[in-house]
Amino acid sequence: MDERLVAEKVEQARDAVADSDADAWVIFCRETDEIHEPTLPYVLGFDVVWPTAVVVGPEESTVILGQHDAPTAEELGVHKVRAYDEAIQKPLRAALSRITADTVAINFDRDDNVADGLTHGMYLRLQDLLPGREFVGAGDIVADVRGIKSDTEHERIDAAAETTLDLLHAAADEWTPDTTESEVADYLHERMRDAGYDSAWSWEYCPTVHAGGAADVGHTLPGDRTVPEGELLHVDFGVVQDEYAADLQRLWVNGEPPEGLLEAFEDVRAAIEAGYDELEPGAVGHRVDARARAELVARDRELFDHAFGHQVGRSAHDGGTLLGPEWERYGASVEGEVRPGEVYTMELGLDTEWGYVGQEEMVRVTEAGTEYVVDPQTELWRLDE
Repeated sequence: MDERLVAEKVEQARDAVADSDADAWVIFCRETDEIHEPTLPYVLGFDVVWPTAVVVGPEESTVILGQHDAPTAEELGVHKVRAYDEAIQKPLRAALSRITADTVAINFDRDDNVADGLTHGMYLRLQDLLPGREFVGAGDIVADVRGIKSDTEHERIDAAAETTLDLLHAAADEWTPDTTESEVADYLHERMRDAGYDSAWSWEYCPTVHAGGAADVGHTLPGDRTVPEGELLHVDFGVVQDEYAADLQRLWVNGEPPEGLLEAFEDVRAAIEAGYDELEPGAVGHRVDARARAELVARDRELFDHAFGHQVGRSAHDGGTLLGPEWERYGASVEGEVRPGEVYTMELGLDTEWGYVGQEEMVRVTEAGTEYVVDPQTELWRLDE
């Protein structure tokens, strides 16, 4: 368990409930080792077996759980703890009555997967347990709790990003003209295993490695391609360190870069910087995306077919507001406003004859604006230097 982090996030959760239209937020789950509830690590910090409810009000919180899990919850020192043997209904109703909770926010959301952890079966059980209560989606509350990072979370994200960048540079230092995509991935995986780091997305695809213009762009598995003279090594990579993730893309060229490649890199950087300038407290997600696209249009470049940016935290894709276009697949996530304390990526690229000119940076939103989490890549790096 991580008592410090849970204490920080439960305090945030109470504030989020106070700012919402709901009287309480209920996280209701069971067998979480099998069916993950994305918000549980923030408010409890350990897996449960029996049906469990965390009831968060504006001033206090209660966890109702099986008697065998109760001692672990007591150790947190954060919630009132109510253990049960046979039935959860009575202590659950008592906890909600204590804070006069008629309108209850629960974890369902049309567009945000990290706010959609309540299974349909558990929803039906909750209806039976709490007849007469009004249920509303907890998306806004989850966006506050998960999106606005605490001091501990910022420290861990910074560390994960620094580690990711250090490992990328180490892999580039080991490169030779005979190094294949698979060997780059194997090197990073070996270093991750040695240090006990997990991958920010599926292990097989993290890192994603592209060598030269013959490589297919996208979420591809590394192969036996090497980097031809004058072409690119592109790596999309992130580690999970102390349960928090990073997500960066970096580029190297084998030898002297052609003029056209330098121009493509300059255009990608300009579009990212345009989005960076738009990204500040109060900015709307789709408008940040539109600003980056406008810069590419002005430079007569093809547009990317994904969102410009996403939040990063416990996962590489951390839910909440998305910096994306107003496409049906993104729903209302691009309508949200950027807020201080959130951490985003900014990413886009151009598919060229020399390889994929892809860049991805991590940025933190502050009260004053935006700052990079680690130094951005502002020039094309050489593999032979």
